Amino acid sequence: MVDLLMKIDLTELLVYLQKFNFKMKTFLFMSFIFMAGTVITAQKTKDAMPPIIDREIFFGDPEIAGAQLSPNGKFVSFIKPFNGTRNIWVKKATDPFESARPITADTKRPISSYFWSNDSKYILYVQDKGGNENFMIYAVNPMEKNELGAEVPKSRNLTDKENVRAQIYAVPKSNPDIMFIGLNDRDPAWHDLYELKISTGELKLLRQNTERMVSWIFDLKDKLKLAMRANEDGSNDLLRVDANGFTKIYSTPILEKFLSSLFSHRWRSSLFGH
Repeated sequence: MVDLLMKIDLTELLVYLQKFNFKMKTFLFMSFIFMAGTVITAQKTKDAMPPIIDREIFFGDPEIAGAQLSPNGKFVSFIKPFNGTRNIWVKKATDPFESARPITADTKRPISSYFWSNDSKYILYVQDKGGNENFMIYAVNPMEKNELGAEVPKSRNLTDKENVRAQIYAVPKSNPDIMFIGLNDRDPAWHDLYELKISTGELKLLRQNTERMVSWIFDLKDKLKLAMRANEDGSNDLLRVDANGFTKIYSTPILEKFLSSLFSHRWRSSLFGH
């Protein structure tokens, strides 16, 4: 385009413009100047394009991510690569980051998230095997010393069951050594409700899920109060858990859905998103 514009003889252009009145002459001439300037500028911009940004900047591991303060305020944890894979690190809250030490050493799958137990004794995280999405719950004591020859403390698999996916429903403050979880070990389609003891890995069955429940919701006092049910026709129900059954308090048709509920400290009632 630039070469084409450069070949136009300005004298011939001016002669051609004599056919028009003054306003049209001015319009056509200015249009030509504008077009020529735009093309030349675009050509210069193309020739001076900045270098391609390295994809590592967008998709590479962050130096530090997911920082958390332990519930007792004594430790800081975060995710950082260790041996080329994202793992969990811990340091004392008053120490520099250079003093942090890794407490996990997974080399096959990066750890993307984690949380502290409410008594600050354990760090818990979920991990599957090779992307099979059968997530298992792990616990590690960040204060535990490494075994001889080990780079990190030992992580305990609390739900070590083949072809079973664990779901975490609640982490009670009233009893920091337990979690309420779901396991589809009886029926692959539905998760039964369990109480899991973090310190020992002991499991206690609370409810067999024979009612198509997809979530169990606990109140501010760690009592089971609500459940979410997926019906065969595609609709969904929010149910109150009663002593002898369930009471429907909200429902959506197949083309709508609502999000998991939570209990508000201010209103002491259930909130849910539609």
